[in-house]
Amino acid sequence: MASKKNNRVGSALAGMLNTVSYILLIVGISLIISTFCIVVANDVLALVKDGGEVTLELTEDSTPSEVGKLLKEKSAISYPWAFRLFSKLKHVESYEAGSYTLDRSMDYNQMIAALKNSESVASVVRVTIPEGYTMKEICALLVEKNVVREEAFWKVANNYDFAHFMLKDVPMVENRLEGYLFPDTYEFYANSDRVDDEAHAVDVINKMLNNFVKKYTKAMRNLTEANGMTIADVVKVASLVEKEAKMADERTTIAGVIYNRLESSSFPFLQIDASILYVTGHKEALTAEDLQIDSPYNLYKSQGLPPTAICNPGVSCMMAAIQPENHKYYYYVAKPDGSHIFSRTQKEHERAVADVAAGKYD
Repeated sequence: MASKKNNRVGSALAGMLNTVSYILLIVGISLIISTFCIVVANDVLALVKDGGEVTLELTEDSTPSEVGKLLKEKSAISYPWAFRLFSKLKHVESYEAGSYTLDRSMDYNQMIAALKNSESVASVVRVTIPEGYTMKEICALLVEKNVVREEAFWKVANNYDFAHFMLKDVPMVENRLEGYLFPDTYEFYANSDRVDDEAHAVDVINKMLNNFVKKYTKAMRNLTEANGMTIADVVKVASLVEKEAKMADERTTIAGVIYNRLESSSFPFLQIDASILYVTGHKEALTAEDLQIDSPYNLYKSQGLPPTAICNPGVSCMMAAIQPENHKYYYYVAKPDGSHIFSRTQKEHERAVADVAAGKYD
């Protein structure tokens, strides 16, 4: 009889423990759900959120999912899925292309209203950056088109730590982005008093850097590595070729001259005029005084390549720098039509210079 009684007591205790465990489980789950709901509600309703303006640029009509991801990247929201769901509840299927100024303190409803407000949309500016433009020329063009403000452009260009792969070994020096602002036709959003100038400049420059990443293909990267080169050196050589070669069919030949000199102990200096002109800003031929300037860009006095590229080259010049023509030329001189006479020896070069000076090719 005692044994049966003990069994009944044990069963009762076990049942109580199971009930308590079940209740604790339910309470625990409820706490987790309630905590989750509170956290999400704070994000959706902006109950406790830090403020701060953020510019959202949509280059094409975007889905709520895409916009939610962008808002997450801008630290404006924490839960893109919740933004997508809220947009659906508001019967919003897409957001129009444009530039929008939001505040991180906004709740989802306010953000959606701002994104649907046509007054928040900035005008689109189409800008063509020619191959061979320098950063100064690009900045002047963007300022002229009201895309960026000059001070913001230079502050960002020289100090912002862009994370693109080709910049990982490029030191944070003045004009460090020279050569990487890929020349192309872009659609930018005009600057306005509503946006953060520096944040806007980051977006503009980032667009050009992203294009460089796209245009410097995997095949080009493989060739660069196979040739024992760095992208930085390719860009520097390509920029020299871009400025020196007026004829497309001479690009690889001029690149070959540059490499021949770099690899020969008999020619310690590249002696490329365009690099000095990058510093002087002159459009005309160099003067005797120019040749004596104390600058690492003076390749008549400084050995090797310049510290940065001297312009922003196109793909054809970069390919010439990656795959130069194999020849024995060490000199070239320009003829009046922009083409060049290439020479192997100093004597040949002097004769070519004399012929050009005498008007033989006029």
